[in-house]
Amino acid sequence: MAASLLVAIAVPAFASAQVRPDSVRKDTVRVSVPVPPPPGVDTLPKRTIASDSAVFRREVARTDSIKRAIAGDTIKAPLARFERPDDFETSPRLRFSREEILSSGAVNLADLLDRVPGVTTYRSGWIAGVHAASFAGDTRRLRLFVDGVEMDAIEPRNGGTIDLTDVPLWTLDELVVERAAGEVRVWMRTWTVERTTPYTRADIFTGDLNTNAFRGLFARRWRNGVLLQLGGQQVATQSGRVNAFTGAESSAGRGDGTVQGFMARIGWSKRRVSVDLFANASARERDPHTAREGFTDLLAYKGSRRDAYLRVGYGDTLRGFWSQAIIGVVRTRLEGIGEAVAETDSTPAVVTDTIRGRTQQLLAAGYRTSRWSVSMTDRVRPIDGTAFHAPAVRGRLGGSRYAIGAFAEENGADSTRRIDLSARAQPFSWLILTGAQSTRTPDSATGRVSGNTLRAEAALKVGRLWIGGGVIRDNANRFESPVILGTPAALVSSVDAQGVLASAAGRLYKDVRLDVQAIRWDGSQYNRPQLHVRTEIALISDWRRRFPRGEFSINARIWHELRDGVPFFYGTEAGSSTPDVRITERANVMTGLLELRIQRATLFYQYRNLTGGAYEQIRGITMPPAVQMYGVRWEFWN
Repeated sequence: MAASLLVAIAVPAFASAQVRPDSVRKDTVRVSVPVPPPPGVDTLPKRTIASDSAVFRREVARTDSIKRAIAGDTIKAPLARFERPDDFETSPRLRFSREEILSSGAVNLADLLDRVPGVTTYRSGWIAGVHAASFAGDTRRLRLFVDGVEMDAIEPRNGGTIDLTDVPLWTLDELVVERAAGEVRVWMRTWTVERTTPYTRADIFTGDLNTNAFRGLFARRWRNGVLLQLGGQQVATQSGRVNAFTGAESSAGRGDGTVQGFMARIGWSKRRVSVDLFANASARERDPHTAREGFTDLLAYKGSRRDAYLRVGYGDTLRGFWSQAIIGVVRTRLEGIGEAVAETDSTPAVVTDTIRGRTQQLLAAGYRTSRWSVSMTDRVRPIDGTAFHAPAVRGRLGGSRYAIGAFAEENGADSTRRIDLSARAQPFSWLILTGAQSTRTPDSATGRVSGNTLRAEAALKVGRLWIGGGVIRDNANRFESPVILGTPAALVSSVDAQGVLASAAGRLYKDVRLDVQAIRWDGSQYNRPQLHVRTEIALISDWRRRFPRGEFSINARIWHELRDGVPFFYGTEAGSSTPDVRITERANVMTGLLELRIQRATLFYQYRNLTGGAYEQIRGITMPPAVQMYGVRWEFWN
């Protein structure tokens, strides 16, 4: 009995002696770990929604407003757009979208026309100075169209030449240069929107010559198709050269005045029908340009130009049947500056405080498919009680590899018949051939002569570059001297001329691009140089590998322009019949541009005439030696 009791006591004691102290289980620590609920389970307590109905209503309203905003940002039917000419070039380098216009570094249309072989531009100064252009020396062989309405040079002071400062690039959605053999036509389509989300853009820039500018744009479309657009700009420079960074002023250069602009559009569209009213107004005040000793000064200028039209359109000019009816009006005013000016075909000589106006009625219709297109247009200009018609027909046949086109016009306003033929062939992926022929037949009463122009070009693809060349032949011509540049009114003549064309366009390496355009005539003639070469190297990239969403881009360009001296006719020398011909100095100008886009904001910096050398484009008028300009463009869809 005693032995059994001892065994019963000894076994538990022995067992407890064999257990290690660290194997004793410690107290359990409880930790709360959140576990996400299964999909579709509403975890919000019902009593919260029931007890706070105001919060519930606000949440529902916010959700509904977001849904309405997403559903409301729709694409509405576009407004009518005038027929865009077909492309018969070796590359699409003369077609500019809105983004390409803004990123080109162009201050006005003259900067874009520098890219066109055979076109010569003239400048007297910075932004508000005289800006003009000619083709083969004749300013009337360069024609400008805005939404199909031709810009008529009715200012008597300008002698039938458009001042390109009156062409606002900031109001454009697209610009296409149609390079016929015998003339250049620039087709511009004004800015519009299709989204119902309001659009706003603001441009602010400053720079040398006390340059300060502001530009603002607003657009809104409603779900019923109504459209409203507003825009305005103010650009001002001051006399005296002021460095943008140091503030130092010198007399080496000068400012040149102020430029104001305003545009407005109200319209409506539904399906294939649209109606819109567009107006654009520009006003400019320019300081006098004092020429070097022995040359002609350019007097001060204060005036304005207003263009407007009412358009009714049906269909889309890109496909199917379309038609448009447009009534356009232009009004110019010269304020308080007395100066004798030349009498032109339709505007008499005046001296001071003049107002000129003209209307233009336009009817157009056409049909377009992927293989052919045809259109007919008639412009009517009432001048001094007489309606001058300008019927025209345009056609195209062919596709992307082979195409031919024709354009014919009987223009009563300048009493000239024009016929243009164009052809383009791409028999191989590495070869493009183009040809063009133009004839112009003016009325004998105009004093001008009939002429014929031929052009042939070819381009070979080498790597990612298109290397091209060609020839151009232009018959003798007789045309008005450009009095807008300070030359006396006169009818000057040119002789038969032949020129050689050379070009290179495309990508050099990855995002580095090259554009070279050159023309060399067999001799210089009035208002055009013998040699003109423009070279541009650009780095344009979105860096998608680094910024896959496209929130950043870089646009860095540098371009160089080489131009021989340009002869101008200044009458005859006193006491003799020898022509007084004055030739500008050879120009050698380099310009740089840097743009950085971050989201919707674009910072830009431009430096014109990097070398700072003196040059001129109008005899005796020295251009600013160097101009820096920098600013920001910022757009919003809000």
